[in-house]
Amino acid sequence: MRKASLSLDQVPEAVGRWCSHLGLQVTTATVPSGDEELFPNRIVIDGPDAHWLAANKGMALDALQFLVHEAQGEREEHRQAYLDVQSFRLFRMKEIVAMAQFAAEKARSLGSYTFASLSPRERRWVHLVLAREPGFTTESEGTGTFKALKVSRV
Repeated sequence: MRKASLSLDQVPEAVGRWCSHLGLQVTTATVPSGDEELFPNRIVIDGPDAHWLAANKGMALDALQFLVHEAQGEREEHRQAYLDVQSFRLFRMKEIVAMAQFAAEKARSLGSYTFASLSPRERRWVHLVLAREPGFTTESEGTGTFKALKVSRV
């Protein structure tokens, strides 16, 4: 593990400072996601310029997220900060949870269900949601960052 230099408590202030250096007027605050197992340590970025971070499918938000994780030096899920703008990621988490529940119903009746390509974070959400329901196994399939995910009835 790399040495952590930015603590979880310091992340909101650091993100606000970095955005200010980019000329963005934003505020940051720690806001619970409602499901801390799936989306822990949610840092919400708001303000008149926050929408720029969500543009282009959140590419700038992803880049800023990468910098936060690098600055934190942490690789443990429960210690990393996760950024959100305009509930962009919170909405996606809820969408993936609903999709996981749909996949469970399909796997229950058909034996299995396979998701198209999902990001590592999205696959993790599906794995965690279906781990809460007995009788299912999940397995990522393929190579690369974006992989399919198969849900099977046990």
